[in-house]
Amino acid sequence: MAGACGDIAATVVAGARAIARGASEATGLTTAQPPFSEMGLADIADLCFGGAEINDRPLAESIAALHARSRTLDHERLELIQPDVAAVETDILRLPDAGDLSLPALIDRLRAAIRVFREGHDLARVIVVNLISAGPEPEPSTQHETLAGLDALIASDRREFVTPSLCYAYAALREGCPYINFTPNPGTEFGAIAELATQTGLPFYGDDGKTGETLVKTALAPMFSARNLKVLSWEGVNLLGNADGRALDDPLNRQAKLRNKEQVLASILGYAPHAGVSINYVPSLGDWKTAWDLIHFQGFLDVPMTMQFTWQGCDSILAAPLVLDLVRLADFAQRRGEQGHMTQLACFFKHPLGVDEMALPRQLDMLQEYALHHVERG
Repeated sequence: MAGACGDIAATVVAGARAIARGASEATGLTTAQPPFSEMGLADIADLCFGGAEINDRPLAESIAALHARSRTLDHERLELIQPDVAAVETDILRLPDAGDLSLPALIDRLRAAIRVFREGHDLARVIVVNLISAGPEPEPSTQHETLAGLDALIASDRREFVTPSLCYAYAALREGCPYINFTPNPGTEFGAIAELATQTGLPFYGDDGKTGETLVKTALAPMFSARNLKVLSWEGVNLLGNADGRALDDPLNRQAKLRNKEQVLASILGYAPHAGVSINYVPSLGDWKTAWDLIHFQGFLDVPMTMQFTWQGCDSILAAPLVLDLVRLADFAQRRGEQGHMTQLACFFKHPLGVDEMALPRQLDMLQEYALHHVERG
């Protein structure tokens, strides 16, 4: 995991080990229910965790903070998984000097860490998941569209064109690992990454995990469309206070996030209503986020009506089971020799690569059809 000691990664580790030790159910995991549970996916207990982190805060401290700050992990589970957390800590590459490394040096260190992790635990496969906070978008370049162009940018240390997220994707695929971009950070959609995945015969997917307001939006918008109710405007206010919220407080960091949030309505409705989206950093909220949405719509005889909803949830608790789902499904895809975009995973993302369909019900149908196909084939 890139961002191995952030709130989401800490919740992934804590949740997976609690499930493995029989101290928690798999509530929240799509893959825990049929037909996905019949596909022969990797068992949660068989997952081994490691990663890279630019901060020096120990993973155990991050997990303890889940108990102290957000109350998402109780004391009993915290005590039970302590030995597992200590073991994971030894497999986290610390990169406090990442900003001082050249691009080739950074990528070499990431690739070496993946090899050490794989060999040290005698792993059959390694899946790389990007969980770092949102950052500025790279400067546009035609060299992003070819592998030769990206190789040249890396070799010449052009940091304005090659972001950390792009480095993680590149390192993962070069080391034979499927790659999942759970962040809004661009790079996965570049032609160079698709070319590298084809060259290495690997699956990859993203972008930007769909956990809260957009999840609800992509479920509700099809209802308005099916009933021929015209959406006049859909205004959303998002409040969050964790590290992601702090990162998104910077206008440069939230460009891709806002774009991903805003694009879904026009795709589902077939027209573009006024759709404002704002993201506000509220430190006191911590890992708990609130979204308030106002939907102004028009019905029969042109009568205007209003719907409002408030979504309040814990960011990491919503995201962590999706990460585990994605890891299990990416592992399954690699075992079956699949490569390129894993479009069956569109329902998990705000900006699903290679998919025009944004309506959640139809995206879920895509995933279920994929699962049923493999269950029937055995």
